[in-house]
Amino acid sequence: MTNWYSGIYKSLIIASVISFIIYYFSSGNVSLGALISGYSVLTLSILMILYIILFNLLQATQNQGFFQSILTMITACGPFLLMLFVIGFTLYSIIKYKNRILLGRVSNGYATFSNITILMTLLQVYLVYTNINTDKFETTKKLSKITTSILYLYGVITAISSITLFTILNNFSADGFQSTF
Repeated sequence: MTNWYSGIYKSLIIASVISFIIYYFSSGNVSLGALISGYSVLTLSILMILYIILFNLLQATQNQGFFQSILTMITACGPFLLMLFVIGFTLYSIIKYKNRILLGRVSNGYATFSNITILMTLLQVYLVYTNINTDKFETTKKLSKITTSILYLYGVITAISSITLFTILNNFSADGFQSTF
């Protein structure tokens, strides 16, 4: 049972990466659709991984105190919750301003911060994917503390980039003209 479940979330991660690649090499509706689907599929895979981690943490912390259990859950699941928040916020921004993006009525900073957000998200996905493919994760269903800390760091950077992206989309619309610099 575990093999097919892990096969599904690993396949979803690969599908999201392929979708992000399609985003980079296409334009218009295809590009935006690939971006939205990439984030959506990635959300599903993160939720599946989060389920495994939470299920095993609940079994392991049954005999611990309430605050110790909560601290353990926040430490183990925090990076994934932060990733889900950033992905959800980025999806909200993209979907809300979809027409403005498709018409090209965004400032030049949109492409920069969109690429930064995607690259930071892909970096987090790479860290998660390489760590869930290890025998240690298959047996303990936990990420190492170093990996968790690095995911927190990258998550905060991605959150800052995502908030900047939203600010650009919300406040700095262009009339369709773009500079050639």
